[in-house]
Amino acid sequence: MRENKYLYASLRSIIKIAFWFLFGTGYSLSCYAQAGETITKPEVSQNNTQQVVAKETSYYDSSIQRSNFLALNPHYYDRMEAEVENRRSQLFWKLHFAGQSISTEGNINSQIAGANLIGRFKYRFLEKLNFKAQASLNLESGRSQAIFGDQEPGSGIYPREVLVEYEPFNNVLTLQAGLIRQRFFNEPLFVSNLPFLGTSQRLGIKRKRFEVALRTQQLIPTSYTLATRVGERENIPFFYTQSLEGYLAISDYNFIRGRVTHFRYTDLPSVVAFDSFIYGNTVTNTDVNNAQFIYNFEGFLTTLNFEQKITDAWSVQAMWNTIVNNEAPSDAGEAQTIGGGVAYDSGRWIFSGLYKNYFIESDAVPAAYNSHAYGHNNRIGHGYGFRIESKDWGVNFLGDYYDANLLNQSVRRLDGLQQDNQQTIYFAVETMYDFI
Repeated sequence: MRENKYLYASLRSIIKIAFWFLFGTGYSLSCYAQAGETITKPEVSQNNTQQVVAKETSYYDSSIQRSNFLALNPHYYDRMEAEVENRRSQLFWKLHFAGQSISTEGNINSQIAGANLIGRFKYRFLEKLNFKAQASLNLESGRSQAIFGDQEPGSGIYPREVLVEYEPFNNVLTLQAGLIRQRFFNEPLFVSNLPFLGTSQRLGIKRKRFEVALRTQQLIPTSYTLATRVGERENIPFFYTQSLEGYLAISDYNFIRGRVTHFRYTDLPSVVAFDSFIYGNTVTNTDVNNAQFIYNFEGFLTTLNFEQKITDAWSVQAMWNTIVNNEAPSDAGEAQTIGGGVAYDSGRWIFSGLYKNYFIESDAVPAAYNSHAYGHNNRIGHGYGFRIESKDWGVNFLGDYYDANLLNQSVRRLDGLQQDNQQTIYFAVETMYDFI
């Protein structure tokens, strides 16, 4: 109880500091977030003169696509990129103040509060060759027991993305090599927002009302510390994905987006299997040096999203994701998420909310790589999230709650730890991205 009081006191102090800094800066992102505008991108003529030609690009617009919460790439960030498109080097940044509490019924807890400075950098080597990097400077304090692993970083500098990107044909072929974030899957039950080292290729066709693309990846799975956790005599693990992605604008007021991904993990090390055991996977030889997954991991992830614009201020979104591991029995290798979101744009503020209901069986994916908030594997639960976004001040208020119960009774580990019903509470205040 005393530790909880200290945590709540720390959170109040952090929130006060956040308010002082965020509202005291006085900068405004309203020019990037006004509804119903078009992006105007400067385009340099081919004769390399300083002449700039305005090119207007129209797009589907809704309160969700303006939201920094429900849209994977919100419109306001596109507008910022357009502002600095002709710069050879670009630097975007934001501040994030947060507190998180994870607790189980067996009184195993993780309570962390802190601040993060997040930077995104882009440098153009050549017309078609870019360097991209994203890193987070974390200052965190609190208490986290060993069961929660190193997926949630502590204090330090953590690279989230470091890669070279080559686009020989605009919007058709993209090649990447380096540290690649897995955020684009947008399914924390499959893989969390981790950076994996490797290569990626994307071949696509984009038109006004539809888009089709094939994306492949060849990666080495890592943690936030970039450790592969491989023993002396173990092979390097690999993570392969092949995705067929599609987008169709049914009308001016709705669209559907989907993805089918074939995935395969190979040569996962013993320490990953050992960590995954307490997170719900089925393993043999439950010690850190000899643990092995009973089942391999090869299967399919499917995602489907539908969005409906009701008015200029209101829009809703529905989602359905499934995971099937073909190497595991039918009662151990499946997962599903069903959810929905809604956003309201009042003009100066965007209010948005999200609900998810999910289950994940014991051996759908390696549990060491998916989300702590969802409880990893062997879970059935639901979650709620909200965001309040100020367009004038460029500030977001965030809150999440997840209730992750056991799907099947957990097996006790040798040191006495075991899976248990889990609740996660998260609150944060952050700026939107700004550029220098």
